[in-house]
Amino acid sequence: MQTRDRPLTIANPTLNTLMLELGNECQTVLALLNQLQLPNLSSDQQTTILADLLAASIHLHTHCGEEFQTLIAEELEALPDSAELPES
Repeated sequence: MQTRDRPLTIANPTLNTLMLELGNECQTVLALLNQLQLPNLSSDQQTTILADLLAASIHLHTHCGEEFQTLIAEELEALPDSAELPES
């Protein structure tokens, strides 16, 4: 499942963009992890994959900082309580 194939139900456009970027970076990490599982990788291939994984993990760490967490908290606070939702 690719995040860009489905719209997000996030009201804040900045958070929406950050969430899409986060999803893309997570897909990159998964692809790199899958590559590491391939048999018979050369040392050069492993080096490239691990370097890319290091860069992706740094990006994820930076991406998920305090501003991102604050935007998520604000989005949560803006949601109605479940008691306020209409019955279906």
